Amino acid sequence: MSVPLPGVGVTMLVVDLARLIRRRFEAALSEVDTGLTVGEARTLFYVWRSPGQRQAVLAENMYVEPMTLVGYLDSLEAAGLIKRCSDPTDKRAKLIKLTPQADPLLERIGLALHSVRSQAVEEIPRDKQHVLEDLLQTMKDSLLQEVSRGKQK
Repeated sequence: MSVPLPGVGVTMLVVDLARLIRRRFEAALSEVDTGLTVGEARTLFYVWRSPGQRQAVLAENMYVEPMTLVGYLDSLEAAGLIKRCSDPTDKRAKLIKLTPQADPLLERIGLALHSVRSQAVEEIPRDKQHVLEDLLQTMKDSLLQEVSRGKQK
């Protein structure tokens, strides 16, 4: 082939890193015994960060299809960890809220996340960790702006 072999570049590094972090997060979740899948734990975490959101908004914020989210929510609701409430401004929409039973699991999910983060950045000086987070956030914001422009067309 006459096309030169590309360098790894930031894109493939980020893709590979995301997969490695997900794999490590799965392992860390099993170590803290939540009984949840990665998708369910992630959903619970997002509800904790932004309680009372509509299902559609939650799916968009998590970058998952609404039907995928429904499966996670069904499992979490059956376990008594979340509840779906009618939106007072639109009875067709459901707001997602945590139940008190979610608290111990959120603590364990937090431990798993902390473990993964600590391992991932252990060799990066603290002052550079902030720079890394800022750069990654800038990359994310740039991609989100592109998505937003696409929706406006």
